[in-house]
Amino acid sequence: MPLQPELDIWIRNAEDRWFSALGQYLEEVFSDTFLPSHDHTHHLRVWNIARSLLEHISTFNKHLDPSLVEGLIIAVMFHDAGMVVTREKEHGRISRERCESFFRDRKLQRPERFEEVLEAIEKHDNKDDRIYFGITPDEPPDLLTLLSLADDLDALGVIGVYRYAEICLVRGMSMRELGVNILGNVSARFNHISKSCAMCPQILRVYREKYTYLVSFYDSYNQQLLLESDPQEVRSGYLGVVNAIRRLTLEGKTRPEDL
Repeated sequence: MPLQPELDIWIRNAEDRWFSALGQYLEEVFSDTFLPSHDHTHHLRVWNIARSLLEHISTFNKHLDPSLVEGLIIAVMFHDAGMVVTREKEHGRISRERCESFFRDRKLQRPERFEEVLEAIEKHDNKDDRIYFGITPDEPPDLLTLLSLADDLDALGVIGVYRYAEICLVRGMSMRELGVNILGNVSARFNHISKSCAMCPQILRVYREKYTYLVSFYDSYNQQLLLESDPQEVRSGYLGVVNAIRRLTLEGKTRPEDL
């Protein structure tokens, strides 16, 4: 029997307890940091994706429970909080520390899966060490897998074009390195996604289209790059889009939704 009715209650209870408080906390954390690709709006998108994953998983897995849902919303809402300090993969450790201090400073009772929550936050961006477990009917999915999947799914499609370009440029990657690095990264991500979500065909169908869009964009970007001697001055085509992201958002501090 699907767990949908119970899951709806668990999600609502978790959101009632944490969504507003953690959303406000994230807005404050990112108030002095301009990073639209990974700020509080990114965390909200990842939670919406995580909810959708839970809903699909509940149709074939009987092992979900309220502590998993509560742990997931907390892990999602803290996973990139460390980006205000560093844009490198060490941000996971800082995000973990922020989660610990949030509960400690407010003297809040730690949730049942708190250690698993902290581990998921810290390790979610450790590409060399990350292990995606396949989601099956036989056992509950772990928080690291769910968080990593939801985070990676947010990096696809139109949002992915912006998100990848912004974070690569912030990290100092050159225009000539950018496209190749993005294609390698997203290919590895989607390979993990496909294996983990083999039992979620609807999820894969939707996000495969977004993956194809992202790959097509940066394939075309790389092709245009071959024709240009000074890519930073290009104002048209795929290079023009990435230059607009650099010029209007990174330099002009204009959010993409305000363009």
